[in-house]
Amino acid sequence: MELRQIRSFLSIAETLHFGRTAELIHLSQPALSLQIGALEEEVGVRLFERNRRKTTLTAAGFAFRDDAAAALSQLEQAIRRARLAASGKLGRLRIGFISTAGREIVPHIVRQFRELNPEVEFSLRNILTAEQVQMLETGALDIGFLRLPIGGHSALDVVTVHREPFVLVVPRSHKLAKRKRVRLRELAGQDFVMYERTYAPGFHDLIFGILRDAGIVPTVSQTAGEIPTLISLVDSGMGTAILPASAVRHSVAPVVACEILDRIPMSEIGIAVSKRFRAAVVDNFRSLALKESAASSQMR
Repeated sequence: MELRQIRSFLSIAETLHFGRTAELIHLSQPALSLQIGALEEEVGVRLFERNRRKTTLTAAGFAFRDDAAAALSQLEQAIRRARLAASGKLGRLRIGFISTAGREIVPHIVRQFRELNPEVEFSLRNILTAEQVQMLETGALDIGFLRLPIGGHSALDVVTVHREPFVLVVPRSHKLAKRKRVRLRELAGQDFVMYERTYAPGFHDLIFGILRDAGIVPTVSQTAGEIPTLISLVDSGMGTAILPASAVRHSVAPVVACEILDRIPMSEIGIAVSKRFRAAVVDNFRSLALKESAASSQMR
């Protein structure tokens, strides 16, 4: 049984006219008759009663018509969905993101992607960088927005999508709070609150390297796995911190952000995907994310 036979049958069942149907589907009438004959032989019953004056459906034809129409509709839907999936416009995306990306990057990109691909489903989770890396490498996560650097992970494809300066974050009562700009050497002897290395080793080591290059050996009074928690610790007087500028901009805590005059690296967030587990919908989302990142960079 062939699809073209089913389509021809349903067309005749609607027009009840072989000649008219042959014109509609651009087929000769003898060829159409052969298709229907082959279909009736396959089904094992007559589907049409036909004479010189008219064509009518048999009782078997009526029964076959309804189920055949439903089956064809389902099949056409399956074909459509398969083509959408192959073009990256259908599927489910499991996306992990750090808190900064959840404010600065992810909402805009997801909104843009959903407008273009309304049949894609999303699972969005706030996940720490180290856990994202592990989940991406095992296929438990499709896309990660994580804090860079992450070191050598050959199984992942990582591209920077967000860059911003670091700032020094101090309590309002701190002696540097009235200064808009500071040099890192002025922090000698200060207590620091730091990102816990377990959760983002590369980021932790980057901050330590920045301080080391400035001749500072930090006394770490407290660590945490989330930047909002670090800001709260600064506010409580536990120490100072070097954090991305946007983290302070979005915080309600009464802390002060000072520009750092030293030449130091930028804070970076990357989009990471697995090189092994790559559905078309993942590549489609990644392409849009990189396009939006490039457009955002040009605007800054």
